[in-house]
This record gives sequence, structure tokens and C-alpha cells, in this order.
Amino acid sequence: MDDLARLHELAAKHETETCAVGLVRSALADGRPGRCVVQALEPVPEAAYQVRTPTRASLTPEFMLDVVNRARAAGAGIALLHTHPGPVALEGFSVVDDAGEMLLSAYFNGRLPEQTHIAGVVTASNLHLRMLGCGAPLGAVGVGAEVRYYDEPSSLQPADQRYDRQVRAFGQVGQTRLRAARVAVVGLGGTGAFVAHELAHLGVGQLLLVDHDTVDTSNLNRLMGATPADVDQPKVDVASKSVSAINPRIRVEAVVGDVVDAAIAAKLLAVDFIFGCTDSMASRAVINQIAYQYLIPVIDMGVAIHVHDGHVASVTGRVQMLSPGLGCLVCADGLDGQQVRWELMSPAQRRADPYFVNASVPQPAVMPLNGVVTSAAVAMFLSAFTGYPGDARLLHYDGLRGSMRPQILPPRHRCIVCSGEGALARGDAWSLPVRKEHAHD
Repeated sequence: MDDLARLHELAAKHETETCAVGLVRSALADGRPGRCVVQALEPVPEAAYQVRTPTRASLTPEFMLDVVNRARAAGAGIALLHTHPGPVALEGFSVVDDAGEMLLSAYFNGRLPEQTHIAGVVTASNLHLRMLGCGAPLGAVGVGAEVRYYDEPSSLQPADQRYDRQVRAFGQVGQTRLRAARVAVVGLGGTGAFVAHELAHLGVGQLLLVDHDTVDTSNLNRLMGATPADVDQPKVDVASKSVSAINPRIRVEAVVGDVVDAAIAAKLLAVDFIFGCTDSMASRAVINQIAYQYLIPVIDMGVAIHVHDGHVASVTGRVQMLSPGLGCLVCADGLDGQQVRWELMSPAQRRADPYFVNASVPQPAVMPLNGVVTSAAVAMFLSAFTGYPGDARLLHYDGLRGSMRPQILPPRHRCIVCSGEGALARGDAWSLPVRKEHAHD
């Protein structure tokens, strides 16, 4: 998002066109061709211009050859963007763009025939993308602390009357985004069930619910929507039934499984936003990497109640957005590498490992405290996704003091997950920390 913001600024302030080049990576979604991600998008150096005017820009053959060589070495395609400068610039591609692009398409496709190449026009306020060579238009999304959709419809349909009060808060555009969104909730326990219900009330159009567990009696004190009749039923089925009752128009896919399995993790690559509501270190590691590797924003959360000598010593909660430009769970020291390794093992591998620790002791959990933290998480989602006011992307809750404290967490230099030297925007070029096959006895 920072790279795009820089190009928008150049389009607004510079009188001449500016070109930018990035690498294009593919992203398979649930085994099918999905989105592409653009990595390392940078304005080209001044010396690379052969011609640069307010209406035209061309780059030197030497620079173009260097771009091809870099893309070939990276196993990636090429994104070639340029600005249309000025406050009232032409939105979209010009006739001059079309003619020049056909030549570039022949050049790039001839040298990198198996890769995807993208052309784009950036104005002060918009972004237009298509397949290089005057090809099919592409939907454009900028992902960072906010999620910006560039291809929203120009005419908006009136919202359902049930959402009137929301539209009064964040507008018809925000409600339209929610209706078009596909959101995943991973973990349908105490926090995940809350999130799923709130998203259904908000009018999110599609939900992907993922959890491997079933309801037991001890869940009933905190599992919103669950009744004694639901004991032994999959948590995702219970949640699916509840959210469909709230909003009959919602499309729900309920998946009984664990995101540490490669086939389940692949389903997350087809969504627009993910809520991480799991206390498994391995699943959090997978979701954390998806946020940066595939540019799919995540909100991760957790609630902890610590009891000492029969008294509550502390109640803490955390809500953290994971997205390019924001520090990840590795930067926050929120992942235990040893625990991740154990949780990725098969049952047989665990039994053979002398250092494996048996199942953890159940921790205290109280429904209202889950509700405080999950509501803060959904409010953060609204801020990032609809433009609803709110800048905080990392919140710490102190239940004893009744306070919510924001924190700024910049990415750690050369982080293996969220930096350009790590997984950021690598798409399918990098592997996720998943089991390649279901690991069962």
C-alpha cells in the first residue's frame, strides 16, 4: 500500500509521467488460479527514461533488459505501471498507452512466456490494471493498514433496510463492500463464534468457517449460539446454522479441518479477509504468513485469564491486524517456534518425540471478556475495510483496569515473514508452514 501511495502522490504532484516496475507472483486459491500479488513495486530511476513528458514515457532498452533478467531470476512476471499526472488526468488507458503496450507485450511474453505480465495506470486517486497487451481488465486492491478497492461499482444499489443504521455510520459504499466480501473465521470457539455472529449481523456476504473440533459441554458457557443439543456436533456446523438464522442471505462454507493441513490452508487464499481465532501456535503461524505472503489481511486475537491462589490475577486481551506495513506475529514475539513444530507433527511423530509436551491444561474462559476483545477486533475490521474511523491496528486490553491501549508495531528489519527479504508478496513462490498431507494415525 505504501508503494501505491507513493505513485498516487507522484501522479498528483509531478507534471510528467512516472513509471514503476514490480514483480508479479501467482496465487492459487483452493487449487485454482486466483489472485496475483505484486512485489517490490518501485518507481524507475531517472536515468532509465528515454522519453518523459506529461503524456508519454518510454524506458531505455538496457533498463527493460535488466527488468526481464531480474524477473527471470526471481521466477516472476512483470508489472509495469505508469502515472497519468494532474488533478483531472485521464482515468484509464489512452490510445498512446495501447500502442506502446502491444510492443511491450511482445517483448516480455517473448522472453518470459510462462509468466503473467500486468499493465497499470495510476492517477492521483485511482488505479487501473489489465493483462499486459491491452488484455482483460483486472480488479485492483491495495492492502496495508487499510484495504482499498479500486474497482467498486459507480452506481450503488440501496441497502437492505435492516442495515440503515450502519449506512448512516459508514455509508453505502462501506455496506456494499461488506455485502461483496468473503471473510474467513478460523477457530469457532469462544472468540470465533462471537466474530461469526457479528459479521452476520453486519451483512457480510460470504463466510468461510474453519475448525476441526466439536462442541463439548464445557464449551456451552462461552460458545455463542450453541445449546446442549449441539454437544458432539462440529463447531462450524453450529456456527453455520446460527449465522444463517441471523442472515438467511449469507453464503456459508463450513469446513471441518485444521489450517495446518495444506488443503485446508489453500481455501483461505480465496477470501478477502481472515479472522484468526485460534490458540494453536501452528495455525497462527500459517495464518500470519498468509497475511504477508498472499496479501490477505488478518486480524489475530486472544484473551487470557490468569488465576493465582484462587483469585483472578490478570485479564488480558490482544487484537492485532496483520498486513503489509504492519509488524507480524514474529515481530511481536507472539509465536513459539518449538510449539509450532510440535503442533505440526503427526500423532505418531509426537509420541516418538521425547520432548513433546502432552495436551495443555484447559484455561479459564468467560463469555463477556471474549465479547469485549472480539468486538474490538470486528471494529478494527470495519475501520480497515470500510473506512470507519479508527487508526489502531494493535490493541491491548486490561480487564482489571477496564482499559484498551493502542500500540504501534513497525515491521522488524529483514523479518522472515513480513519484510521484502522474507515472505512478503512471494505468493506461490514460497511454501507455507503446513503439513503437506493430513497427518493422522
